[in-house]
Amino acid sequence: MTTPVRRTSDWMAVVRAEESAQPDAYHADPCAEVFVTEEARQVVAAFKPFHPPSEVVPVRARLGDKTLLSSGVRQAVSLGAGSDCRPYRLPLEPSFAYYEVDLPGQLSGKAEALAQAGYHPRCRVVCVETDLRSPPPSVAPGFDASMATHWIVEGVFYYLTSAEAESVIGWITRQSGPGSWLTFDIPHPRFFTDPDHQPFLREMAAHGVPFAGAVEDPVAWLAPHGWTAEAATHRDIAEGRCPWLAPLPPRLRGRKQDIWLTRAHR
Repeated sequence: MTTPVRRTSDWMAVVRAEESAQPDAYHADPCAEVFVTEEARQVVAAFKPFHPPSEVVPVRARLGDKTLLSSGVRQAVSLGAGSDCRPYRLPLEPSFAYYEVDLPGQLSGKAEALAQAGYHPRCRVVCVETDLRSPPPSVAPGFDASMATHWIVEGVFYYLTSAEAESVIGWITRQSGPGSWLTFDIPHPRFFTDPDHQPFLREMAAHGVPFAGAVEDPVAWLAPHGWTAEAATHRDIAEGRCPWLAPLPPRLRGRKQDIWLTRAHR
């Protein structure tokens, strides 16, 4: 599954780069272009007739940035980090510890590619290779589980079964000191039953990255783990029913997606 997962990371870079090029970009990621390949552009273009939930990508990125910069934490963990470049583009202190976690091979060459493009980390970056379906006891040597941490889980729960997602949340919780934050996106079950999404879901399966994860209510899901959460679907945000995220530009609310954007605190 490693090669298909790497491809999805490249696809997300294309989506972020396209949004960044908009004059009223909802989220701007100047590093995204580093990971854009012609092959990835062609695949993203080929997917557009199937109406992928691309509208969610800049929204979850903005949510993650906003939460990280306002949380006051001194360390963060990005699960399924892929082409996420927060330690290269956000104003983080040099002493800040940023852990990038992904499958073996996913992060190799990332720092080199960014350096060649003139981007260098603004804080301490630690790359961790592991499969989240069977994570290690700790994030990495040097990670302080007693400290407040911001966990960023973007585009990950889509691919995990309910049991795997529950295991990941438990793993996160066990390593989250008081004051920790968690931001993530995950489909609502309606996403899988909507007839309009069936062609897209079939295409994802054909590319070796089938969607599998969904949750009815993220707030209720996280509560037994000790998290206090608030959540809104992309549909809610597009219709102006989310006071903690800025209104979306028309291009990001034309198709309303049944995908949760969640932030939680403990």
